[in-house]
Amino acid sequence: MEAGELKIILAAYNTKLDEKLSLNVDSFKSINLEKSEKRTLSILKYRIIEIVVFSLLALFIGNYIASNWHQTHLAISGIIVGLFTLIALAGSIGQVTLLNQIDFAKPIVEIRKKIELVNTHGLLFVKLMLLSTPIWWSYVVVASDYLFNIDIYANMDVDFVLQYLMVNFLLIIPLVWFLNKLTYKNLHIAWVRKTIGLFTGSKTMKALAFLNVIEKFEQ
Repeated sequence: MEAGELKIILAAYNTKLDEKLSLNVDSFKSINLEKSEKRTLSILKYRIIEIVVFSLLALFIGNYIASNWHQTHLAISGIIVGLFTLIALAGSIGQVTLLNQIDFAKPIVEIRKKIELVNTHGLLFVKLMLLSTPIWWSYVVVASDYLFNIDIYANMDVDFVLQYLMVNFLLIIPLVWFLNKLTYKNLHIAWVRKTIGLFTGSKTMKALAFLNVIEKFEQ
């Protein structure tokens, strides 16, 4: 067999090999995208349920505020609880919007970025929980009044209430700064990484880390 014929045979073999590898890669991508699409639809159902629950809760709180508008402390407590409920509702609506924007015909990086943004949803609730720490008493006031018909505020010392409110008000600014730091862009900071890991699961941490990698790749 001459050298020229051998080159032709090897070239044909390489072409077929490349075609098979390409088919295998495309098949692998197709399978992964199919799994991601099913998972996305499953998450979408949960987010829709969240919207329904938070919407009903918002209506309940709105009715509670209207019913107790003549009692300032109950109305203010209801407004605070209602505000956090609306923030949570807006977060869930944003997630549904993001999920509906995922186009599996787009490049893999774009798809993964949106999917990982969805997977970081748990961090929003952690931030809301921590942000509501200074005004946790609002939840107690509303719950005790509605469930047990007990007005806690009426049994508290006025000076104690004012001092408590002042201390908690002073905590808001450092708390907002602290929560603003809890983002995937700051995962290189040890205490940020440890704090997020403490309050969220491994899935959220992986999603945040992946978003960080994607952003660096895009830059």
